[in-house]
Amino acid sequence: WMDVPPSSIDDGLFIVNLGDMMERWTNGLFRSTVHRVLTSGDKDRYSVPFFYEPNFDTRVECLDVCCSPDNPPKYPPTTSGQHLLDKYKQTHADFKPQG
Repeated sequence: WMDVPPSSIDDGLFIVNLGDMMERWTNGLFRSTVHRVLTSGDKDRYSVPFFYEPNFDTRVECLDVCCSPDNPPKYPPTTSGQHLLDKYKQTHADFKPQG
């Protein structure tokens, strides 16, 4: 991930974190990042997450402009819903329903 010095906020800059689906669509051209917000303590920093997902059955596969014979797709096609379910399984591997 990229360090963003607090002084850059004074310059009116902001950072956009892209998610895993965008990385798949762009074949790794735009990398997904772990979202972390830290402050040095002398200035406020704000994190305003906004999550936007396509329809559950939307196909997620490498865009034609992001692959070539020399740069084949790095990820197999999936759907938005399956991708989210797979991510949930990765992050909640020990989840067991009560009952």
